[in-house]
Amino acid sequence: MDDGQHYKYYLLGERVPVRVTLNTKGWKVGAEVPDAQTGMLVIDHRYLSRIEQSPEVDEIDEAEFHRRCDEFFQRKRQPQADEREL
Repeated sequence: MDDGQHYKYYLLGERVPVRVTLNTKGWKVGAEVPDAQTGMLVIDHRYLSRIEQSPEVDEIDEAEFHRRCDEFFQRKRQPQADEREL
């Protein structure tokens, strides 16, 4: 069953993939971003305004979104340089 929601995908600042939920009228009604703590997408509507206002935002396709999420999670799992020295 189609619930009428569709998605657009963005990359904010070359680092943060954002999935935006569109309603049946094409209005942006929600945003999800990867969360390093949970390793999952979380709802964060602050990104709706960020993608509208930032000069560093690019629309990407779904495959690119998933690839960027994987990269985001991998980066967050790697110990930082100062942690490796301990």
